[in-house]
Amino acid sequence: MFKNLMLYRLGPGWPASADQLEAALAAEPFAECGATQQKSAGWVPPRGEEHGALVESVDGQWIARLAIETKAVPGDAVRRKTQEAADEIERTTGRKPGKKEMRDLRDDALLALLPQAFPRRSQVTVWIDPGNRWLALDAGSQGKADEVATSLVRVAGKGFEIGLLQTHSSPQGAMAAWLADPEGDALPHAFNIERECELKGSGDEPAVVKFTRHPLQTDEVRQHIREGKLPTRLALGWSGRLGFVLTQALQLKKLAFQEGVFEQDAAAKGDDRFDADVALLTGELRAMIPELIDALGGEVEPGAATPAPGAQPGTSDKPAALAAATP
Repeated sequence: MFKNLMLYRLGPGWPASADQLEAALAAEPFAECGATQQKSAGWVPPRGEEHGALVESVDGQWIARLAIETKAVPGDAVRRKTQEAADEIERTTGRKPGKKEMRDLRDDALLALLPQAFPRRSQVTVWIDPGNRWLALDAGSQGKADEVATSLVRVAGKGFEIGLLQTHSSPQGAMAAWLADPEGDALPHAFNIERECELKGSGDEPAVVKFTRHPLQTDEVRQHIREGKLPTRLALGWSGRLGFVLTQALQLKKLAFQEGVFEQDAAAKGDDRFDADVALLTGELRAMIPELIDALGGEVEPGAATPAPGAQPGTSDKPAALAAATP
């Protein structure tokens, strides 16, 4: 259900229930792209049932899903059609179109070609833990995460605030310390370093070293750290149950549960399987996330620092801007 995890902190001033969130999301249901529309986004039933609920509550955990549909026209096709129109103008009038007219011709060409473009659809699963005030997104890119956050801020109403979760130690600094420790004591015992890492130097043309399926607690890796290269991503395991790649932005990639974790619900079907998957997934993550936060020095108290636009996520000295709904 989740392959990636972007974790946000919900503000305290949003006392919504699952039913209230359901009503809010219903204001922006998903609709397919129109003939000349390049992009459409909206909420769909997370169980995949037509006309189903937009918010599912399982063991007090809320699941929602945003669908995003895009249509892309190849740039070469737009340029060819634009040039054909420009050539026709020159042939019939004896003049070449100017810059503004060429822009208009390009827009016309795009509109003419969009109905022929095939749509591509993706979905972002949203998990809200109202007790811990967490908002987690299964988003592989910041752009998709922004789509979800923008829609939530728009529909959720007064008092809805979210901010990227901040820790006292930056993920990059913590990962460097874990890799630099020859004894392996810097990393809390619940976690273990796996066999994937990317190290990056500084400067205008930084050196990049990638390790894949390679031991990382070695003198070679520690030498790179001593030379000033810092980890941008590091594969970790947790309690023999879950593996993931931690990034410098405090995002979790390649989430994978170990064999056997989901065996107890393998025979379930339909709604029972959905409920079992949600319960197991959120249960494991609710146990792991606090330990990861502790491994990163603990969470910065929400509101302890003034948010700054464009800040780097995951560090206490550069907090991310809060997104807040206006009344």
